[in-house]
Amino acid sequence: MKKIMNTAQSFVYDMCHGLAAAHPELEFVEKYKVVKKKDINEAKVSLISGGGSGHEPAHAGFVGKGMLDAAVCGDVFASPSQVQVYNAIKQCATDKGVLLIVKNYSGDCMNFNNAMSDAQEDGIKVDAVYVNDDIAVKDSLYTVGRRGVAGTVLVHKCAGAAAEQGKSLEEVKAVANKVIDNVRSFGFAFTSCTVPAAGHPTFEIGDDEMEFGVGIHGEPGRFREKIDYSTGTFCDDLSRRILTDLEEDLKLKKGEEIVLLINGFGGTPLQELYILNNSVTKALNQDGITIHKTIVGNFMTSIDMAGASISVLRVDSELKSLVDYPVNTPALTWGAAMSEQAEAALEAVQAIGRALGYVPQEHVEAKTAKKAAKAETEEVAVYEVEGKPVVNETINTAAFVQIVDKMADIVIENEVPFCEADKMGDGDFGMSIAKGFRQLKADWATRKKGDIGQFLVSCSEIIKEYCGGASGPIWGSAFKYAGKAMLGKKEVNLTDIALLFTEANRGVYETGKKSFGKGAEIATRRLLTLSNLAQWLSQKQRKKAKNCKKVLTSAQKRLTKAQKQPKLTLPHSAERARWASVQSVIPMPAHTDSTSSSTSLRLISQRCKIRLIQKIEALGECFYFLFVFSFLYTSICKRHFLPFNFLS
Repeated sequence: MKKIMNTAQSFVYDMCHGLAAAHPELEFVEKYKVVKKKDINEAKVSLISGGGSGHEPAHAGFVGKGMLDAAVCGDVFASPSQVQVYNAIKQCATDKGVLLIVKNYSGDCMNFNNAMSDAQEDGIKVDAVYVNDDIAVKDSLYTVGRRGVAGTVLVHKCAGAAAEQGKSLEEVKAVANKVIDNVRSFGFAFTSCTVPAAGHPTFEIGDDEMEFGVGIHGEPGRFREKIDYSTGTFCDDLSRRILTDLEEDLKLKKGEEIVLLINGFGGTPLQELYILNNSVTKALNQDGITIHKTIVGNFMTSIDMAGASISVLRVDSELKSLVDYPVNTPALTWGAAMSEQAEAALEAVQAIGRALGYVPQEHVEAKTAKKAAKAETEEVAVYEVEGKPVVNETINTAAFVQIVDKMADIVIENEVPFCEADKMGDGDFGMSIAKGFRQLKADWATRKKGDIGQFLVSCSEIIKEYCGGASGPIWGSAFKYAGKAMLGKKEVNLTDIALLFTEANRGVYETGKKSFGKGAEIATRRLLTLSNLAQWLSQKQRKKAKNCKKVLTSAQKRLTKAQKQPKLTLPHSAERARWASVQSVIPMPAHTDSTSSSTSLRLISQRCKIRLIQKIEALGECFYFLFVFSFLYTSICKRHFLPFNFLS
């Protein structure tokens, strides 16, 4: 790996500081990794987007007049946390409201939706739209439904113009959804990309191969095929194939008008993008499609991947005027600039507002009311755990604290193996989850430990903020819901532990439901084992089993045994091909066929170097197995492991 960088950990921070330094009209809020306008126009709807970094200039490069008011930056290929998004909303909130523009990826949807709910509880007017323009695959490694890719930039553009024109939140949302309904994208790749934290390509591909329908994280598309230059018409043929799919999906007819976006993935020279544009333009002319505007360049990249995508937006008179509306951002600029007099007047008004400390009254009242209500109900926090650990028929608070501490140690210890296991995805899983638990360890002394429930809820606050991607909402919700069920309990029995796991499962279910409207699907695909565990614990309790340690250790043994034969289904041929690259990390047995494969999760546990040392640590290992192998590992495999009922 050769990159201009200091460390993988400072990568995003250094990039954002550099962007702000080059564009003084912007500022970087380092604590929450938010790039925003220095001056938020209170007279318009604020637009916020964001997601994992590595797609630059998206999204921070589109912060400016005529597009976004703020971009929330996650780690490379990992969504920002809900805490980051929530603070971006607070900093950009206006009387006219805030619109979130979210790409349809599981982590983004979860974190943006949870942040929106928190902001709405604070009295902030906020709504969201979800971009799903990629027609390459219906479901990918990261999504439920189609992916949001380069078409998102056109949503930013049109919605941003509508906001600048003073339209209401409802009107701006309607414009954004109109673009979403009429934009389609399709991408292809010649090479992989290299995530800085991983230090090696995400996947391997031959020098004479291309991935047809690739995603912006290197996710597989429809298939992989050989490149054939012998005809002398490779680019023309490629353009025709892609346009045929785009036109069919969009039901584009002869005589209609479009905006064409030729987008590079970061490693493709501009000259090749213009060659692609030449072929696409010829094909569109042959089809009788009128091009209103063509945009060529790097807008939604995949770090250093060689490849490109084609986006087509059907336009009418309204959308044409919004596309043509003046815009001035680091990555996109056209149209007439604001007059010097108007600019000076606007700056003067904004300066007066800042000097007077202007904040919309409704926000002040809502915040004050919430703070007062919280003060009335909140008890004095206990930061030191009471007593010594006890594990027998019951588990006390001190033991539970040590259990979670041990879980954190194991997750941190195995950061690299989990990244390697995520090789079929974007390779950041271990980093994302370890980051949260490392911060939890760092803030250990500030976690409330008055009782088990208080402790778990307090832990969830750190996890939600610092675990990257979908890990934050999943783990944060599991800890939060489990904690709420245990509030006031300084010791728990088997019945309580069964409820704890039941509520942990429900927390993730509700998070999925809130994010996608498909909580059941998320829970079924990822968390069935966790639900089975709760049921099995309840059965044990009903059979008069009492000793917590013995029962949980038994569950661990059952799970370890069940790890021998989980089934793996790969719905797309390209994903089956991609899985071959994972075999170097997770060796596969020889008996495989074209539709399914089998492997042993036991190999992962061996890689994790799990050791049983003493009673508390052993129980910590047990909880690690129960939590991690119930849903953490299935998350690594991006939903492709069918949940296995190890307790049936």
